[in-house]
Amino acid sequence: MSHFTLSRRHVLMSLAAASAMPGATFAQGTAPKAGGTLKISHSTRIATLNVLSLSGPAEYPCIDMLYSGLTRMGLDNQPHADLATEWSANDDATEFTFVLREGVTFHDGTPFTADDVVATYEAILNPDIPSAARSVLTMVESVEAVDDLTVKFVLSAPFADLPYSTAHANARILSRAALEGDLSKLDTTANGTGPFKLETYDTARMVRLVKNDAYYKPDQPYLDAVEMMLFPDLAAETANFLSGETDVMLTVQQADFARIAESAGIEAQQVGSGRYVCVVMRQDQEPWNDVRVRKALGMAVDRQLLVDIILEGLGRPAYDSIVAPELEYATDKPEIAYDPEGARALLAEAGYPDGLKATLVASDRPAIRAQTAIALKQTAAAAGFDLEIKTMPHDTYLAEEWMKGDFYVGYWGMQPTIDATYNLLLTSEASYQDTEWKNAEFDALIAEGRSTVDPELRAEIYAKAQALELEEKPYIVPFFEDVLTASRGTTEEWHVAPISRFYFIEDVWMDKA
Repeated sequence: MSHFTLSRRHVLMSLAAASAMPGATFAQGTAPKAGGTLKISHSTRIATLNVLSLSGPAEYPCIDMLYSGLTRMGLDNQPHADLATEWSANDDATEFTFVLREGVTFHDGTPFTADDVVATYEAILNPDIPSAARSVLTMVESVEAVDDLTVKFVLSAPFADLPYSTAHANARILSRAALEGDLSKLDTTANGTGPFKLETYDTARMVRLVKNDAYYKPDQPYLDAVEMMLFPDLAAETANFLSGETDVMLTVQQADFARIAESAGIEAQQVGSGRYVCVVMRQDQEPWNDVRVRKALGMAVDRQLLVDIILEGLGRPAYDSIVAPELEYATDKPEIAYDPEGARALLAEAGYPDGLKATLVASDRPAIRAQTAIALKQTAAAAGFDLEIKTMPHDTYLAEEWMKGDFYVGYWGMQPTIDATYNLLLTSEASYQDTEWKNAEFDALIAEGRSTVDPELRAEIYAKAQALELEEKPYIVPFFEDVLTASRGTTEEWHVAPISRFYFIEDVWMDKA
């Protein structure tokens, strides 16, 4: 089946088919119970609730509860209905029409209409407004409210993946009133159409959300409230969960997974994912502007050792591409063997016969960043790399190092398509272009890929793009990490998608006496 046919199948699906979300059906005798407060622990601060720009791992569950998008990614990595009940495209995928859900209101009681969709996408596409979703929507030429419940997208070029892009976690719908007001208020307030409403926002302690009685899914959410509770101390987070003080650990560390999974009354989940740590090497700075140095560092990584030691085996080696193997059009990546002697030879060829000294910076959250840095220091030493590891608090890292430093450890979740993956980080106009690897040929391939409908041609185009990435090596990507989460046995229907931006907490219920 062609990619365009697949997209059209999702484009044309009816409300009944499109809204079949994980956790929406229950076995006989296990009808969900209403009520209760779900307590979710996490280890990174919720720095903002601004749906347009946020990027923190604990921020995504909040916006998934507070806001809805036109579409929403399911556990099957496909777009499903959310505020749009159905959508259709013209023959060459240059125009899409979305039919909107009737009777939806924002949390303040004002009606949701097509005008709010238009205002949201105008904001996303406005270069003066920080927006993480802009890079996957640049082909949108105009958004028009045909009537109160119909929106028409006109694209500058064919783009069969538009329903994936409208499901972008940062493309949730805001009201026109909020967007025409003081945008700084979006950091600490929320007026969405999602299943929960904001009651308390305390960035240093707890964010509390309460049931939205007007949510569009009948009788949902089942919970009365959700509390997102910050535990900067990972040991304290685990202890509170195991003692029953919290119901869900949003992210379980690899070192704790086996112990937690073996504990009575706990359900631990291991979800294969394209989530990865990457070593950022700014290519407008020496020595990283020399591809031989970058390749030498790639050869200095013992990838299987890192999977075994850091991930406790809960992942798989990756070979310096940010494209997850599960994505459509992903190519097989050649294995990169641990070869310290070969790396030394490349360093010598690049002008470093006595090795190379550098400072590698890592945030302390999540812990996997610093663990990767330390392991890399050890495996790269035999290859002539003398790495000093500098670990800093996550807030300091965000303020001083991220998108600024020349050699640091990044951390990213899986994206739904190759187009979204590369436009997040590697195209010249990517949302988070942090390497200064700007390659005109690569940019042209990605632009051509998103404008091509024929699946065989798209496969050829994306294969060339991935080959360029491998040849130029903008990142070191040592492994893909499984998503690890855990819930108490009394917490039913807790799910995390492989793209850990979508949680379906409206389906969760508490089976407590």
